[in-house]
Amino acid sequence: MADGNKDSRRRFGRRGRGRGGPREGEKSSEKARADEAPEERKTVLADQPPVICSICAKQIFDLSSALAGRDGGLPVHFDCALAQAAEGEPLEPSERVAYVGRGAFAVVEYRDKSMTAFTIKRRIQWEKEGEKYDWRKSIQHRMGL
Repeated sequence: MADGNKDSRRRFGRRGRGRGGPREGEKSSEKARADEAPEERKTVLADQPPVICSICAKQIFDLSSALAGRDGGLPVHFDCALAQAAEGEPLEPSERVAYVGRGAFAVVEYRDKSMTAFTIKRRIQWEKEGEKYDWRKSIQHRMGL
């Protein structure tokens, strides 16, 4: 074939299907992690103290999905923040509380049963806008951002 495809693979269509696994000389990411020493994997997590949600008092395992709490900016579970934001809001049957980004929730009203089109009725600001929290900075530093 003169189309320049490496190893005469199909150029279009069902990409990546039918491959048995990694090619020769390559390691899958699972095998690469298994080859690491267990001590190396634990040090990344072990140097950080466990973070506790200030609402439910349980450990937060995924800090990337946490929000800052209203009392002091300590991290809280996203679900705990959503439940607490919805607690004080009177809702009609077609309304729900949803996260709209940038640290804010909103009461949204869906136009139809398919729940694809909605209108924002009122906004609930959860986090202080523009504030940088230390626990988020440490995540960004670890991710290299």
